[in-house]
Amino acid sequence: MSTANALAFRKSGFTLVRFKGIPVTLGYTWLLLAAVVVIVYAPIVQRSVPDLSTGAALVVAALFAVTLLVSVFLHELGHALVSLRAGIGVRQINLDALGGFTEMDREAPGPGTAAAIALAGPAVSAVLGGIGLAGLFLTTPGSLPWQFAFQICVANLLVAVYNLLPGLPLDGGKALQAGIWAATGDRWTGFRVAGWAGRVVAVATVAGGLWLYASDWFSPFGLILLLFVAFELWRGATSAIRAARMGPRVKALDAAALARPVVLVPASATLGEALNAANGREVVAVDGKPVGVLDRAAAEAVPADQVAAMPLAGLLRSAGQVPGIGAELKGQALVDVIGKSGAERFFVVDEGRLTGLLYTADVVKALR
Repeated sequence: MSTANALAFRKSGFTLVRFKGIPVTLGYTWLLLAAVVVIVYAPIVQRSVPDLSTGAALVVAALFAVTLLVSVFLHELGHALVSLRAGIGVRQINLDALGGFTEMDREAPGPGTAAAIALAGPAVSAVLGGIGLAGLFLTTPGSLPWQFAFQICVANLLVAVYNLLPGLPLDGGKALQAGIWAATGDRWTGFRVAGWAGRVVAVATVAGGLWLYASDWFSPFGLILLLFVAFELWRGATSAIRAARMGPRVKALDAAALARPVVLVPASATLGEALNAANGREVVAVDGKPVGVLDRAAAEAVPADQVAAMPLAGLLRSAGQVPGIGAELKGQALVDVIGKSGAERFFVVDEGRLTGLLYTADVVKALR
């Protein structure tokens, strides 16, 4: 399951490992889930395999919890590897009690890529479920290996099928959004339709959970976990609907229009000379090329009687930390560049000339 809205809630954890430089974060909530799985599943194992000691049953239950974790990781890894193959960076893979989330640095450039990334996870889960199904035929029914095969089969096939439901933020919802995008040429219509479908899936999840609980198929813990899943689905779907409403604002973004005008002054200038030349514009110090941007807060802290003689060099933020972008960047392309960079400001360049300074905060303000 993938929902950007839930990310802040789900980021509390620690880095378990790095894969191809991507941090894989294990949420603290998973530790709680693992403890519950061990407590609930160990007695089932002991009843199924009577000769097993209590300690051995606990170990088997713990191994099953780890197997679930590995299955979720492989599901998310499917998303991540297809994303990397498409040239889209992956910032982090998060694993917790509610499943997993793969955080990419920008949106897919086209509907085909978006659909491929979305469907990669369920495809991996389906393959794992198939391996578990094969294990059922190769092991003795009721034995310990059969129990493992059964759990791998059921857990992964359920994840694959549920994630393919056509509502955001589920993978099936992402595929639906991509399909509508391909059909209409408008990614935002896809977000709106798939977002509302996600709300329907969330409500159906609650209804299904209550029915299963009333029919004694679910324990109270299972119902609570499913209600949390439905809550996260609703949040993710709502986020998609909001994104659809923001679509026209994204389309209207223009790097050249949003950039603040700049004045270029020699790096050897004084603060007084720079401010006199600025006339309200952003000050960029140059020495053949940009070397720094005047830190306004630092400049305002200089005593008035020292402004005229204060060297500009000590009040600059290094230009090395300011990426350059083309003045022609607009819409989603501009959002993707900002998201991938993560920088606070950008030099706006038009036909080789530095024409402005674009602040990420100004882009966010325009979107809001």
